[in-house]
Amino acid sequence: MDRLTLVKRLESSSIAVFTPAQISAISEQTIESARVLLSRLADEGTIVRVKRGHYCLPSSNILSVASGIYSPSYVSLWAAFEYHGTTTQSPRIIDVINTDRSGTSELSLETGRFRLRFVNTRGSLLYGMDKVYMDGKTTFIAEKEKAVIDGLLFNDYVPLGEVVEAIKDGIDGKKAMEYARRCGKQVVIKRLGYLLSQEGIQLDPIEISKTYVPLDPSFPRRGTYDPKWRVIDNTAEVKRKITSTYRRQR
Repeated sequence: MDRLTLVKRLESSSIAVFTPAQISAISEQTIESARVLLSRLADEGTIVRVKRGHYCLPSSNILSVASGIYSPSYVSLWAAFEYHGTTTQSPRIIDVINTDRSGTSELSLETGRFRLRFVNTRGSLLYGMDKVYMDGKTTFIAEKEKAVIDGLLFNDYVPLGEVVEAIKDGIDGKKAMEYARRCGKQVVIKRLGYLLSQEGIQLDPIEISKTYVPLDPSFPRRGTYDPKWRVIDNTAEVKRKITSTYRRQR
């Protein structure tokens, strides 16, 4: 199989990230020959080296590539909120939930240079993802409800306001709570229950502890206490300070 035929085959494939073993299977050559061929194609810029032994086409969608580097994995947090249309912010980083790696890397495609952040977690938390096709490539991305849960679970990666906006946009409250209980974190269950109640979605708290948790862990534990979900809404005081500062500046 010549190079042009191989590239066309890759363009029509649903696989975003490919390896020498996969190329060997479709081109009927040894894995070592496929490895050499891919290395040469990467050096000349025909394909992009994603990581050692993994490649993609430069025209591929970044979300397809990001979710195809490790298996299993899926795109979530800010990039997922953008995908679902609940944020006006364009994420500077693509978060990939996976079981293999943590850390960051950079990748250049035809659409630009991207920073990937790999969020390592246990396999039992890899659920609630949609399998979609972007430009014909298989892509795994969090459902809106799972993106909300991930936002509450990995709260250092995305502001609480993005989670709130996703909920305001409309989610399946029961599904989100099911996902929250499945993750097994009391803080996530409590914060989600409280945020849903603020949007008129009333659910019954089941087996929650008596300990109060702050709604936003980045703010002091001062605010209004909600006895139903055992949450301290510590965001109101911050909002008042911002409003007061804005009025003084005017």
